[in-house]
Amino acid sequence: MSQYHEIPGRERPMNRRLFVIEAGKAFPAIAGALYLIGCGGSSPSAPSTVADITTVSTVVNAHTHSVGVPASDQLKGNTTTYTSSSTLAHDHMVTLTASQMSTLGAGGAVTVSSTNSTVTGNHSHDFTFQGKKS
Repeated sequence: MSQYHEIPGRERPMNRRLFVIEAGKAFPAIAGALYLIGCGGSSPSAPSTVADITTVSTVVNAHTHSVGVPASDQLKGNTTTYTSSSTLAHDHMVTLTASQMSTLGAGGAVTVSSTNSTVTGNHSHDFTFQGKKS
């Protein structure tokens, strides 16, 4: 005898055992769909991630400098000026334009020349930045 009162024209309520069996049948289909969605490859609308970049300048007057560009700056795409590491009691300013930031964010490379921030001899360095995806 059923523990439920049957109403003519209505389906009988599903018991827990039957629900678990039916849900188990649906699991492979759901897992397969999620796998296919995740394996769609890279598409133009898929978000890309970039990594922080650190580069070392060309050697001028027997020394170099380094500059880092955070991934977050590459994603913003704004013109930004960075201060290089200090070597021989001076540093340099390096400016990357919005267009150059976009190039780095896409994995491209750009080369820029520095200006002196604190002058100890009049010289500049070239910095080549290589964008990279993480």
